[in-house]
Amino acid sequence: MNEKFRAASLSLRLVTAVVLAAVLIAAWSMGGRYVVGLVAVLAVAGMGEFLFLFQKEGGWGMKILGLLLGAGYTGACALAPVYAPALAPHLVLAFCAMAAALYALISWSREKSPEPLRRAAVILCGILYIPVLLSPAMQFSRWEQLFVVLLPAASDMAAYFAGVSFGKHPVWPGVSPKKSVEGAVAGLLAAVTVACAMGCFLGKADMLSFALLGAVMGVMAQLGDFFESALKRAVNVKDSSHLLPGHGGVLDRLDSISFCVGTYALASALHPFF
Repeated sequence: MNEKFRAASLSLRLVTAVVLAAVLIAAWSMGGRYVVGLVAVLAVAGMGEFLFLFQKEGGWGMKILGLLLGAGYTGACALAPVYAPALAPHLVLAFCAMAAALYALISWSREKSPEPLRRAAVILCGILYIPVLLSPAMQFSRWEQLFVVLLPAASDMAAYFAGVSFGKHPVWPGVSPKKSVEGAVAGLLAAVTVACAMGCFLGKADMLSFALLGAVMGVMAQLGDFFESALKRAVNVKDSSHLLPGHGGVLDRLDSISFCVGTYALASALHPFF
């Protein structure tokens, strides 16, 4: 029975992976508003998971406000190129901060406890962690979009298989005991390899720049994985949600990608790569 359950679980995971890959490839192939729409959906779904992680029961006012602000920021990033500077992301982020502060003030006036301040902080942290980190991908070129998905995916797979096959030394047992030094090194090498390969065929920068970029993004991909693991351990859950059968939630799939998107957005602002 146990073997049948494992086989069924693996099959479900594979089917979900194929569907997700098909959606990503279709959106990327069509480009433009399709990629923007997909990023927006993922950002809002991830924001919802984050809010429910830290407020399992009740708190519907906080959840609704958080979703609205997260969706508003994501929408502003999508429309900013057309309606700038009125919808400049930093102005919308400032509005989100003021809205969360007002929510905390009104709630505190009724409850007279630190809880409203905690809920407001959760809203702001969720916006910074998900919509703010993911939204730059809307304005990336097609090859940049492929890059920030392919690099962390290759790093994750290399780290997983190397860790399963050779892993003996925990890299950060206080956060994620199953991740090994051997897996981390393999993930870093895979990230550098992907960066150099894409740089060789599609890039405008030299190979040393791409190697350094791959190393930095490889580290950030793993830190994103560790960060999400810490979030789940903090609230004692295995997956961020059950939205994706066999894979957990949206945050479980975006943990490395979100950190890579944010890192690449900063790096490309300092030095052109594609």
